Amino acid sequence: MKTRIASVLIVTFLFCGATYSQVLIGPIAGVNYSWTSFGDKDLKDDYEVSPVVGYHVGGHLAFKVRKRFFLHSSIIYSTKGKNMKADDDDLRLNLRYKYIEMPIVYTAYFKGTIGQKQFKYSLGVGPNVSYWLGGKGTFENTDTHEFHNGPSSVIPVKIVFNRDPETATENEMIVQKPNRVQLGLNFTAGFLFEPARYREVVLTLRYELGHSYLSRESDGVFSSTFPTYSETQKIRNQGFRVSLAYLIDMKVEDRKKGKSTIDRRRPK
Repeated sequence: MKTRIASVLIVTFLFCGATYSQVLIGPIAGVNYSWTSFGDKDLKDDYEVSPVVGYHVGGHLAFKVRKRFFLHSSIIYSTKGKNMKADDDDLRLNLRYKYIEMPIVYTAYFKGTIGQKQFKYSLGVGPNVSYWLGGKGTFENTDTHEFHNGPSSVIPVKIVFNRDPETATENEMIVQKPNRVQLGLNFTAGFLFEPARYREVVLTLRYELGHSYLSRESDGVFSSTFPTYSETQKIRNQGFRVSLAYLIDMKVEDRKKGKSTIDRRRPK
């Protein structure tokens, strides 16, 4: 069901773009500050979760809908994650998730002034569609201290999907039934600068509220060598994101044609 919703959002957004009077396109990149929240509130008392710093990079697209309203979207590669610990069993779990994401934000622009200089600022809201690629991290608890034969009790792990948990090796965390297509909600605020004609620099601060769990049906399972811990996947991503996009107006020629027609009709 979520896959269908995501597909409809993407196709509708791209189809509608051809009808808009102004289309801007360009690269986007920035910094993420993310964490996860538990679906089971009781777990909040057992584990301490702290944010991690990641990044995102990709392409950005903006369509003018009305005078001050734009639809903004990006196709980006993004990293998120969490640091988690529990003193009861000396647990230390640090994970970094990898995603392909498509945020779609309906944005309204407003004019402001500082002294005699004008600028534009924006507010926006819209869905976020994410596809979970995988991830990696490190794992440590009382079992790794006791049973691991390596030089350190900290075990590097890789997230693996759709495998029998019984086949997990020491360096794998298997999620048997992952929810790889995930939905969330974006709230944005930003500033727009115009360094040159038909060029825009857009600075955006975004808060992402995750809606989908990473998995409702299975936990992250480690090797049978470390049997006392499994990582709940009934968690949601949350976080802040700062992005900088450099956009070029792709429909400049349409406006030029309109101006040349007007000039030819002007009486001498």
